[in-house]
Amino acid sequence: MVEKSEFGISWENFITTLLKGLDIPTKRDITFLHGRLDKLEQLLYQKQPGTGIPGKRPIGKRENASSIVLGVFAKYPNGTNFKTVKAATKFDDKKLRNIIFRLDKINRIKRVKRGVYKKV
Repeated sequence: MVEKSEFGISWENFITTLLKGLDIPTKRDITFLHGRLDKLEQLLYQKQPGTGIPGKRPIGKRENASSIVLGVFAKYPNGTNFKTVKAATKFDDKKLRNIIFRLDKINRIKRVKRGVYKKV
């Protein structure tokens, strides 16, 4: 029940008038906006046939970086150097060095001599 103060205005009316005057959203406004955003997100994420991001491969057919580097080493049976792999993959130095280190550690590639590796 709303009680009237001695000035004839209830506190609820005073607060809502103050919030509207200062352009502060109420809980009802925020709840309404959340509902609208949820509907928009659902529309955006619905999969529609024939649409997608141009130039992107489907997620299921994507190779990881290690398999790309391993594929480059497979093309050179006698081994290849860092420069050749970098030119073929376009990876930056640090990423490529980490991948080569990991592949060597798990025995997927073998070090022929300094800076030259080949696929095992």
